[in-house]
Amino acid sequence: MKFIRGPFQKAGIQLLVFLLLAGPAGHIVLAEEAPKTISIASEEYPPYTSRKLKDHGIDAAIVSAAFRLVGIETRFDFFPGARSYIVARVGEMDATLPWARRKGREKDFYYSDPVIAVDMENFFFLKSAPIDWDPTSPDLTRLKGLTIAAITGHNYGEAFQNAEKSALFEVVRLSQLHQGFSMLLAGRVDAVISKKYVGASVLAERFTAEQHAKVISHPVSRSEVKYDYLLISKQGRHGNYYLKAFNRGLEALHESGAYQRLMDDFARGAYVK
Repeated sequence: MKFIRGPFQKAGIQLLVFLLLAGPAGHIVLAEEAPKTISIASEEYPPYTSRKLKDHGIDAAIVSAAFRLVGIETRFDFFPGARSYIVARVGEMDATLPWARRKGREKDFYYSDPVIAVDMENFFFLKSAPIDWDPTSPDLTRLKGLTIAAITGHNYGEAFQNAEKSALFEVVRLSQLHQGFSMLLAGRVDAVISKKYVGASVLAERFTAEQHAKVISHPVSRSEVKYDYLLISKQGRHGNYYLKAFNRGLEALHESGAYQRLMDDFARGAYVK
């Protein structure tokens, strides 16, 4: 049987060509206006994100590769500390990376599918002045009266945040992690809290081998694996489009084996310096 394309069928085909994805608040993204670039705010958080590292770090490499598979290029801008979160929250940037899942963030952002499983938070301290800590039985009251260096705007979990508010111990919030390690080596704080790989990367880059050797660490806890996410701002008109496109690209990255190749490169140290 021969099918004849009538005017309604032709119009339907044209509609399918032009309609791509529904955006937030019912906005329809036409193929001709679909964004080809996404702006992503980040911070110096090696080896996960850094303007100095290959592909801007392993998290950025994964995000860029996933977006590239769906025809979207990434543009990373780097800001100090929590500023990267703020500029995305108000819509000055389309998204921000990397962030953990925390209560309340869904008000301003869409969470992507998990970008990467991250290492645990660690307490870094001097071998010559160890802190009394057992990660198998984490008890923050053991830190009573101590001074701990942390990064401005970072959320280290409900228990830590509540202990900070109640002044169980003093928390010195800093814009850069290396400032905390400088204070630790000078004896001005008792510990620094940081992801293990992040802290190790900063120590290797910023300090001498002799200084690095003075510092050891313990995991804060032996809790379940946690993840970094791309947070996509709800202020932009293309937020939902970016979310669906990224998740689609990330799935393809996993299925192709390219994701595992990036992780193998990471394990070999490709994103350390």
